Amino acid sequence: MSKSGSTAATKTHRYELVHADGGDFVAYQRCDGGSWQTVATWMIPRAICN
Repeated sequence: MSKSGSTAATKTHRYELVHADGGDFVAYQRCDGGSWQTVATWMIPRAICN
């Protein structure tokens, strides 16, 4: 049995930078049949400048 595949690359995950008042976040998302679902988030704290 042979496996057929498409020649175009299908993007199944992405990273998105999200800005908020308390800091910035990176969201790791996966595509599940046409809709993106957030799997995990990481906070990037803002530096305190004196």
